Amino acid sequence: MDTAARLAAHLDGLASSLARSGAPPAEAQRLLASASLATLQAVSLDMLTAARAIPSAHEHKAPVLEPVPARLAA
Repeated sequence: MDTAARLAAHLDGLASSLARSGAPPAEAQRLLASASLATLQAVSLDMLTAARAIPSAHEHKAPVLEPVPARLAA
């Protein structure tokens, strides 16, 4: 399970727990909003980190080619 799926599952769990707890709706809404924002930021950070781990085309070094021996070049 990737990071986004895990965090979404935790967010769903929090929503279920708040509903079962009988927390005041305004407080539950505030907590869910904060948790949703934190989840969004964590997923964004995870995506940025993953994107930086993939080298771009200009970062790749061209392979060093060895000269072809004269007897094979002809």
